[in-house]
Amino acid sequence: MKKVIVIFILLFLLSCQGKKKYTKTGKETEKIEVYNKTITTENLVQLAKINCKQETSDLSNYILNCENFNISNTIIEGVDKNRYELITIAFYDIEKAIIRKINNEDLETSSPIIYFSNTSKNYVIFFPINGDNHFGWKLYLYKNKVLYPLGQRVMYWKPEYEESTTNYSDILNIYESNDNILVEVPNKYIIKNDNDYKNYPNYSDGKYYEKGDNLYYEFSMSKIEYYKKYKNGLFEGDYNKMINNKVIDLIK
Repeated sequence: MKKVIVIFILLFLLSCQGKKKYTKTGKETEKIEVYNKTITTENLVQLAKINCKQETSDLSNYILNCENFNISNTIIEGVDKNRYELITIAFYDIEKAIIRKINNEDLETSSPIIYFSNTSKNYVIFFPINGDNHFGWKLYLYKNKVLYPLGQRVMYWKPEYEESTTNYSDILNIYESNDNILVEVPNKYIIKNDNDYKNYPNYSDGKYYEKGDNLYYEFSMSKIEYYKKYKNGLFEGDYNKMINNKVIDLIK
């Protein structure tokens, strides 16, 4: 009889242990998922949008005149039969450039929106991605006279906004928080399920969060490089630094 009782107790304890382990694992997984989808917005510092005058209305070729600098771009047909986009940013004391290899690139950007941090004194350059149903960007940081590609993102407009006159700069806010830059987008405009963007594997940088009626895409300003190279052979980054460090040859 005692043996039966002992066996019963052992089985009961094992059963409880098994349930406890399963429940713990389930809760931990749930916490991770919730944590990855939430964000604290109390300490966000909003960046100011810089007013710039655009000389041309052409989406693919532009000249922007801003208070302290101007930005222009040109498409280069290289002697190596590759295509590049050179984006020149001319300040009073220095001229910098972004170079992009754009062969077989089906996502083009238009003239950028410029933001400035009164806290860190850095510029954030937001390049909108063009397209009837695409929504997204390439994001750059100008810090200590170096251009850093922070990341890029592609998503889709909701059908009711695909052919609307909705302007990127009217619906976006850019924030700084510690060592991160965050793009805030009202979720009513876009399809937010990341699984819909599998056709663009190189365009899913940044952490993704939700809070209230907004989506947040977070890009780190720490441990960043001045250039990026992608699996499809494309690259982009600070042209001057890439040339000086022999990452690429001078584009001719």
